[in-house]
Amino acid sequence: MDNRRGVRPRRIHSSYRLVAFSVSQHPCFHGTRLCIAAFCLWLLSACSTHDLPEARQAFYQGDYTQAEEAIGTDVIDGKNSVLVLMERGSIYQAEGLYAKSSADFIQAYDILDLLQAYSVSEGAESWIINDTVYSFEGAPFEQTLLHSMTALNHLALGNWEDGGVEARRIIHSLKDEERGEEYPDDPFSRYLAAFILEMTDDGSNARLQYRLSDELLPNIHIDEKGGINRADTSLPAKDGREKELICFFLIGSSPAMRDVRRTGNDTFSVPEITVYANGNPLGEATILGSIYNLAVTSWNLEAPARLAKMAARIAAKEAMATAIEKQDEALGALARIILIGMLERPDFRRWETLPRWLGVARLPCPADLSSFDVHIQGGGHSTESTITVQQPFVRRGNVFFSFVRDLPGFNALKMKKEIDKVP
Repeated sequence: MDNRRGVRPRRIHSSYRLVAFSVSQHPCFHGTRLCIAAFCLWLLSACSTHDLPEARQAFYQGDYTQAEEAIGTDVIDGKNSVLVLMERGSIYQAEGLYAKSSADFIQAYDILDLLQAYSVSEGAESWIINDTVYSFEGAPFEQTLLHSMTALNHLALGNWEDGGVEARRIIHSLKDEERGEEYPDDPFSRYLAAFILEMTDDGSNARLQYRLSDELLPNIHIDEKGGINRADTSLPAKDGREKELICFFLIGSSPAMRDVRRTGNDTFSVPEITVYANGNPLGEATILGSIYNLAVTSWNLEAPARLAKMAARIAAKEAMATAIEKQDEALGALARIILIGMLERPDFRRWETLPRWLGVARLPCPADLSSFDVHIQGGGHSTESTITVQQPFVRRGNVFFSFVRDLPGFNALKMKKEIDKVP
């Protein structure tokens, strides 16, 4: 995937020149029609069959049927297509419909691949309206997690080779020139990619990704075989013969944009996660990343360019309204109300069905393991909660794989949906 983050500054400057030229050359001839067209375009863009707020609320309440109805099950198109596919993919994943979830995630990736070309029309529209007229692309960490979530789906179905494809896409998306060197790296996704490469016999690249994960986590040591030693633990070395449970954890609710915009640290405590089998503790999970930190860091990094563009856009709109006002005072005032008062709004779109924390447990386990329990304390849980993990549950050699999300019914067997097919 080509670097899309670097496109935004070029959009700011080239679009500004385009609008500034049109205002200075033909302010009155085009002004009235431009205001009316902008307002109509804004009204059309505000109409959507995808009720994301309702879908998200139903998702976190565990009402996945209602979440599907709210977000829609038809073909997705429009400027929010990537965002809607991300959110709907999360809903399908929660239902245990891993193939349908992957289909949405992969379609979102394919659309992102097409959006790498700069759109002059979107650039011009953003100056007349606001940045929400851009097709949603997501922050670099969201683009990486798109591959991570797809990879987890593949592994849940035992599709290790397809998981390997996503592992390489994860690694590609985390290259400096892809994510933007200033944007945060993601040790969770690197660890997941390393695990998949390890399981698909690409040991040298797996060791490299484990090392890179280790470098990103100063209080955690990850060895080249994926073993994890936290500062407060000391685990025995693996002998290569024992059975292992490798479980990835997606805990908590993604922070809303109002939380991302608020300064300060995450107000939730990091969850403590303990894994049990047959009533016996196997060990603890380790938190590798925080969506809150990734989102806040990305938002703050974009702030200077975002504010500069907003100031320049308001100045251009004001110049347009002033030019119209010289010919018709009432129409100029109306133009100012529409262009600045009604259309000027920031772009707060983000993937909000992600979890809040990302973690992993790599623990020795019984050879006859068929399910296990997870105790979670903190991280938004007022009391200790227990999840019995029945699915996904996949074995490959000496390794049992699963991933856990603390959503209602996420890890329970869903007998009515045993066969997961894409229509």
